[in-house]
Amino acid sequence: MHSIDFVRHLINSFSVFYLAMFFVLITVILEFTSAFYYDPVYYVPKYKDFLDVQSKLAKKLFDDYDPTLSPVYTWTDIERPIGYDKEGPNRWNYTVFLYYLKLVEVQEPEEKVSVVMELMEYWTDARLSWNASHYKNTTTFYARQERVWSPTLTAFGVNDILDFRDQDNRLVCIDQSGFVWNYLSVRISANCQMDVSRFPFDTQICQIRFCLPIFYRVQVEVLNEIYKGIMDENIFKTMGNSEWKLINLTNRVEVLRYNDNMGNMDLAIFEITIRRNPLYYIYMIVFPSFIINFVSIVGVFLNGADKMSRLNVGLTNIMTMTFILGVMADKIPRTGNIPLLGIYIIINLVIMLIAIAIVTAITELRRWATPKLRMKKTALRAQMEIFLGPPLEYTCAIILELMTCANFLVMVGLWFDDGL
Repeated sequence: MHSIDFVRHLINSFSVFYLAMFFVLITVILEFTSAFYYDPVYYVPKYKDFLDVQSKLAKKLFDDYDPTLSPVYTWTDIERPIGYDKEGPNRWNYTVFLYYLKLVEVQEPEEKVSVVMELMEYWTDARLSWNASHYKNTTTFYARQERVWSPTLTAFGVNDILDFRDQDNRLVCIDQSGFVWNYLSVRISANCQMDVSRFPFDTQICQIRFCLPIFYRVQVEVLNEIYKGIMDENIFKTMGNSEWKLINLTNRVEVLRYNDNMGNMDLAIFEITIRRNPLYYIYMIVFPSFIINFVSIVGVFLNGADKMSRLNVGLTNIMTMTFILGVMADKIPRTGNIPLLGIYIIINLVIMLIAIAIVTAITELRRWATPKLRMKKTALRAQMEIFLGPPLEYTCAIILELMTCANFLVMVGLWFDDGL
């Protein structure tokens, strides 16, 4: 009997011990959690107050808010001029703010330019305004874009526009006056009419235009701005690429006008001026063409070579120049202007044709004139017969080589004038 009581006492002791340990463990966990929660590094009472106030503010703003309805004032007569209604509000403003631009690609044959643009867009929605003093001076907060109405920004006259933003994580910032803004990152391929008359020393001016096409101009005013920070020289020079250098960036708003007032709309225009780096074409086309032409003229007028060998040298040169012209033609749009590089190659081609023509003419001239000069022996006829030999070929070769050098120096001069 005593043994049974002892066992019971032992069991009760262990139960009390484990129960006590369990309560100690729970207490430690609660203390640790409480200490973590109230640790000022992770939590301060003011932050919780902010979250509470923000929740109340969001509930007040969005309870009766319909994000499918626009805040644009539509009690307007679209056939009347802007500002005719003195009692109505001013036109609803929408602003496109350029934060950064990067030139990606220029496709000359298609006359397209592709850029990546980092943009911010601003607008005002009076339904999202509040009195900050009623909410502990809360002046701004962030929310998902799907909860507010936002305009549909459209790039005007472009081939393609790609939005890089995550569709599920778009945010907007709202301030107490109902001023709303968000961020966009887009790639745009815009049409750009190219003037390649100075290729490869050309400068192109291209426009990227934005609009809100569904609204009437009497209702909406579109504005645009450029962040001053990107005009810094160190930032500005990074916005081009290896072939093109961005040399100017401007913004303005133009009105697209039609005969009827209904079709007019504001266009927010960002205009870029880009200049080509001609170094590749100088080293790969201009200089090799000069060497080929220079050496070919020597080969055509080489003393001791037969006529067919000379003609083969000339024809090989012509085929080379024609091939270079074909390569260049694939690089530029099919316009009515002949680019400078094309003129340079055509002049080299013409010089070689002249060289072949001279060699052929000299051969025929000798065959015709030599017997006649030998019919009567005089000092003048003897000198003319000597001149019809190598001296005439050397003279023609020197003249043609000078023409080739002059053509090359003109191109190099344009390169230096372009600022290297």
